[in-house]
Amino acid sequence: MPLTLKMNYNAMKTFCIPLLSLLLSAPGILHAQQKRDKIEALHTAFITEKLNLSPRESEKFWPVYNQYQSDLAVIRKQRRENKNMIKNDGGIDNMSNADAQKLIDNETDIETRQLQLRKEYIVKFEQVLSPQKVARFYIAEEQFKIYLLKQLANRRRQGYGRQPGFVPQ
Repeated sequence: MPLTLKMNYNAMKTFCIPLLSLLLSAPGILHAQQKRDKIEALHTAFITEKLNLSPRESEKFWPVYNQYQSDLAVIRKQRRENKNMIKNDGGIDNMSNADAQKLIDNETDIETRQLQLRKEYIVKFEQVLSPQKVARFYIAEEQFKIYLLKQLANRRRQGYGRQPGFVPQ
């Protein structure tokens, strides 16, 4: 006996609308991931060049750096949660004093943990790079942020269609 699948309109709507939404958003998600991958590749090239990393140094440095970024991501997530708390409360002006104090304490804790993490990773970076290269690394990180902000400003001025080239200095 053949198996037939009967779906009423509501069941089909419940199934198809989320599926359609997912399929329509997939190109946007893919495009965003491609942008992140491109920025990550630019970042790697930028840092490698600024530090003048040898292949051997790169082999040791990037795993430590990737773990550092992973640890930082946890802290960044908590900062986003604080921003969501402000948004959910209708802004800082609508927060109770207790919630505002909690926000202040959370932000202070995040800043402290971020500084501790940086200190911890300075030691780890110095195990794989010279102190001069570690110092250059932190400067290069700031330079890359400035580079990205300038590229974003240029794209906004010129329109989003143009892709600026990467030329390390």
